[in-house]
Amino acid sequence: MNTKDQFLIKIQNSQSHLSIDEALLQETVCFLLQSENVVRADISLAIIDNATIRKFNRQYLDHDYNTDVLSFLLDCQLDLEKQVPELRGAGKVIDGEVLVSAEMASDMSENYNWSAENELLLYVIHGVLHLCGYDDLTAEELDLMRTKEQQFFDHKALSIPRQEE
Repeated sequence: MNTKDQFLIKIQNSQSHLSIDEALLQETVCFLLQSENVVRADISLAIIDNATIRKFNRQYLDHDYNTDVLSFLLDCQLDLEKQVPELRGAGKVIDGEVLVSAEMASDMSENYNWSAENELLLYVIHGVLHLCGYDDLTAEELDLMRTKEQQFFDHKALSIPRQEE
């Protein structure tokens, strides 16, 4: 099964803050899913602005503030024979949505002294990792999430700049 049959990534760009390299986003999401040993995935990726992501954040999570990324796992099935404990995506068939704010990426990239495109890519990676089963609610989980994010930027020979948390 080739990647196109295995992973369906639909990108909707409905913002004007940032030029989007859809091929790079497709390639990165597919690489992440393959690295996690995901069996199949159908993912909608929406690139939106702050007002739109705030609306979804308020509507679905009851949070009335701007955010960088929202992930919604719509369905997930697990093939136990393909499960690998150290890879949370292993053996999964994932159906999900990831919403990222290009406006937030543009704003935040200045704080980290790197490109808005890389900041947006980080949001996409973070959102897809959530769909695979990673979380960031505890310090331990956050460390694991950060390690996973950096692994994908290592593939591009880039280091993620971090502010002290």
